[in-house]
Amino acid sequence: MRQNLRAAAAVLGMLGLSATPAAQAEEGMWTFDNFPTERMREEMGWAPDQAWLDRTMAGTARMPGCSASNVSEAGLVLTNHHCVISCVTALSTTDNNYIVDGFMAQARAQELRCPNMSIDVLTAITDVTGAIEAATAGVTPETFARARDAEFARLTRECTTATTRCEVVTLYQGGRYALYQYRTYDDVRLVFAPEHQMAAFGGDPDNFNFPRYCLDFSFLRLYENGAPAVTPNHLDMRFTPLAEDEVVLIAGNPGRTSRLRTTAELAFERDTNLPWQIASLSELRGRLIAYSALGPDQSRIASSALQSVQNSFKGLSGRRQALADPAGFARVAEREADLRQRVRRNRAATREVAGAWEEIERAQGVYRGMFYQYQYLEQRAGERSLLFQWARDLVRGAEERQKPDGQRLARYADARLPAVVQSLRASRPVTPEFEEIFLSFWLSKTREHLTVDDPITRRILGSESPEALAERLSQSRLADPRYRMELWEGGAAAIAQSDDPMIEFVRSWDAEARAVRERFVTEVEGPVARAQERIARARFRAFGEALYPDATFSPRLTYGRVIGWSEPSGRVVGPFTYTEGLYERATGHEPFVLSQRWIDARGRLDPRAIFNATTSTDVIGGNSGGPLLDRAGDVIGAVFDGNIHLLGGEYFYDGDLNRSVIVTSTIIRTALSDVYGMNALVAELEGR
Repeated sequence: MRQNLRAAAAVLGMLGLSATPAAQAEEGMWTFDNFPTERMREEMGWAPDQAWLDRTMAGTARMPGCSASNVSEAGLVLTNHHCVISCVTALSTTDNNYIVDGFMAQARAQELRCPNMSIDVLTAITDVTGAIEAATAGVTPETFARARDAEFARLTRECTTATTRCEVVTLYQGGRYALYQYRTYDDVRLVFAPEHQMAAFGGDPDNFNFPRYCLDFSFLRLYENGAPAVTPNHLDMRFTPLAEDEVVLIAGNPGRTSRLRTTAELAFERDTNLPWQIASLSELRGRLIAYSALGPDQSRIASSALQSVQNSFKGLSGRRQALADPAGFARVAEREADLRQRVRRNRAATREVAGAWEEIERAQGVYRGMFYQYQYLEQRAGERSLLFQWARDLVRGAEERQKPDGQRLARYADARLPAVVQSLRASRPVTPEFEEIFLSFWLSKTREHLTVDDPITRRILGSESPEALAERLSQSRLADPRYRMELWEGGAAAIAQSDDPMIEFVRSWDAEARAVRERFVTEVEGPVARAQERIARARFRAFGEALYPDATFSPRLTYGRVIGWSEPSGRVVGPFTYTEGLYERATGHEPFVLSQRWIDARGRLDPRAIFNATTSTDVIGGNSGGPLLDRAGDVIGAVFDGNIHLLGGEYFYDGDLNRSVIVTSTIIRTALSDVYGMNALVAELEGR
C-alpha cells in the first residue's frame, strides 16, 4: 500500500499535483508504523529508532476513554486519576469514600478490581486497505457503509481470540484501513489514587489553563488468572527533573480530530451539533450540581459524572469558539481550497473525486433535517443511564445474535460480543434517584426537540410525564447483574417474556430507533464515507504519507519540547510549576483546598520540585494518561490536560500556542514517598 501511494504521488508530482503539505514543526499524531523519523531528526536533532518505537508501542496501553503506560514487570499501569474516577466511585461506599480519602493499597492483596474495565496493549498493525476496497468495489453510496462494516466484521472475527481484541481502523478518512491487534486484560485492579481534591486541585477554574498544580495520576495493575500479569515489555520511569527545551514524545490514543474533514462537515459542527451539545451539557451540569449538594453520599455518587460533564462543557465550548472565530474557520477553508485547486489541475484526479465535496454537503443537509431524531432516539438515547444502556444491549443483542455476523450492527459482531458481556456481567452500583436525573433529562429534551405531537414522542412517553416515567424506569431489576445475564443467556424468548419496566420500555420503540439509524447510515454516513474515501485518494496523490491521519482513538505518537509560550497579550508563561506554588495557591476554599496529608507533609517536601509542566506536543482528548517519554524511552510524566489554545486542536495545530499539560514523574515519586508512604510501590517503580 505504501509503495503504491508513493508511486502515485511521484507520478502526479510530474503532473504538478505533488507538493509538501503546509505543516508546522512538531505537528502531527503519527501511527507507530508511519512515524516521521527523518522529519523529526531534521527539526529536533534526534529521532527514535525502530527499537525505541517497538518498545514504546509494547509499553503503551489503551483504556476506556484514556491512555496509560505499563511501568513494571508485574503489570503496574500509570494513568490519570480522572481516567479511573469511575472505578474509584464504583468502589467507594459511605464508610469507605475513596473519592475524598484516596485509595492506597499497601499490599497486592488490598488491590481492588475495577468493574467493567479492560486495558488493551497494541501488538500488531496490518494494512487491510486492499480487502476493504475489494469488498466495497462497485457498491452504491447508500450501501457503502453496510458493505464496509461487513468486511470489518469478517476481518475482526478472524483475528479475535480469547485474549486478543482486533479492530479495523479507518485512517485518512478512508484513504487507508489498518487492522489493529491488541492484547486485552479484563482483570484490572486499582492500586493507588490520591484524594480527588488533590488530583483535581483548582477544579473547573483551572481546567485548560496554566499554571496548574494537579496531582492527576493513579496506578492500576493488570491481572491474569488471579495473579499480577507478567509484563516484561514495560517502560521504565525516570525520576530526575525535566529540563526546559528537552526533546520529548507522548504516546497515547487521541480520541478524535477533524483536521481532514470538509468545510461542510465543520460548518455543521459549528452551527448545529456543538451549540446543541453545549446547551445540553450546561443544563445537565446544573442538575448534577444540585444533586451533589444534597449530601456527602450524593456528592460521591455524582463526582465522576459531574467532572466528565464539566470537562466536556468547557472543551466543546473551546472547540465551538475555534470554529466560530473567522480566522480559525479560514484556516480550515484554506486547507480545503488548496486541495481542491490541486485536484482541478489534473483530469484524472478530477474524474476520481467527481463531486465528492458536493455529495458531503448534500448529506449534511439531510442530517440537519433528522438531527434531533438521530441524537435522541439513537446516538445519545438514554445517555449516561446504566439501566438504559444495559436494556438496549439486551434487547438488541437478542435480535442481532440471530443474524449472520456480517449483517449485524457493529456493536454485536462476534468479535465485540465479549465486551458487551463484560459490561452486562459487571457488578456496578446503581442508585435509582441518580438514574432518574439522566433519564428524566433525556426524556424531557426528547419531548422538547421532537415535540409533543411527534408519533415517536407519544410512543416513548405514552401518557406519562418525563419525570414520572424516569422514576418508574429507575426501579428496573437490571441493576442486578444476575438478572441481566439470565436475560442475555435466555436470548430473544427471555426478552420477549420479560416484564421488567426498562426492557418493556426499550422493546416498545426500538423498531423506530432502528429505522432512524438505518436512514442515517443510508443517507448520511454511507454517502459521506464514500465521498471522503475519494477525497482521501486525491490527498494521497498530492502528498503521499507525509501527512498524518486524523485521530481515531488508536495508538499514536507525537513529539515536541518542554517549553512554555507567549500569549497574544504578551504575557509569557513558563513551562514549570513547583511545589511551593501549590501552597501559595491554596486558599482553604474550594476548589483550592489541600488535603490534610499535604498540609502535614509541607516541611518534608522540596519547594522547588517540579509539579506540572507544559510541552509543545500535539495532543487531544483521549491522550489523557499517556506517558511523556524522553530520548531513552523512559516515562517522565503523564499528560492530563492542555492549555486553552489546545481546544482548537480538534481542527488545527498552532505551534506557538498549543501546549500539553503534564504531571511530572518527580512529583509522582515525591507524593508516593513523602506524602502517602507508598514505599513498596516506589520500590517497584525503581526496579528494586
